[in-house]
Amino acid sequence: MRDHDSYDASEVVLDFVGSDDDEESFSDLELIDLTEQLLDIRHKYKDKNKKNIGGLIDSEVVQPVHEALSDHATAFQLSQLGFWRWLSNIACNGSLWQFIKWRFDSEQQVNWGITSPGSIIEVYFYRAWLRGHKMHDPASDDPYFYARLGSSDVWRSHILRQDFGRDREFVKAFLDTIYDEAGQVQVGTLELRTKLIPALRAWTSSSTFSHLSYIECKELIGRLREEGI
Repeated sequence: MRDHDSYDASEVVLDFVGSDDDEESFSDLELIDLTEQLLDIRHKYKDKNKKNIGGLIDSEVVQPVHEALSDHATAFQLSQLGFWRWLSNIACNGSLWQFIKWRFDSEQQVNWGITSPGSIIEVYFYRAWLRGHKMHDPASDDPYFYARLGSSDVWRSHILRQDFGRDREFVKAFLDTIYDEAGQVQVGTLELRTKLIPALRAWTSSSTFSHLSYIECKELIGRLREEGI
């Protein structure tokens, strides 16, 4: 694919992810709407500098990816690195492969799932789905508000790689600390990396936060931001 932008996968032997008792299967047919939405995103930003708006593109990808995969794929399939490798490289004649190439214009193979299972959160479409999976709130007027909020770097480095990133209320409070109501940055990268994240790591290494409400999480993060470690 990298050398020719096409690949004949007819000779590739694929493993079936799931059990023989599964009543539903997942194939290219379930991805038609998603590929069309991804094409719309490419068209929308085709004349833009992706280095400047990469985070905006990644935020727009979250909802269509989460909706398409959550509606059709099983939880077991979505937890398998092999599923994401198939999706990112072979599915729909490489359409999703092309999107990743367009988005990054680089050869960082991890974005296509060419990595170890322990690094699955580095896979591009897995990260998009996981943002939706973690933060989708069907009771909200905007169910994907928190899933879209935040840059790719904030999500990858400061949420998905962190223990506190597993807790929905903590993540909401964290995002509301970094961004204001309009989505503008309130906490800069330097402060994040040198003060707030180290303080959060130090606190969560010996304390639990799963019992805290959103307000309590917000107050805790605010205190750690002021006092540091």
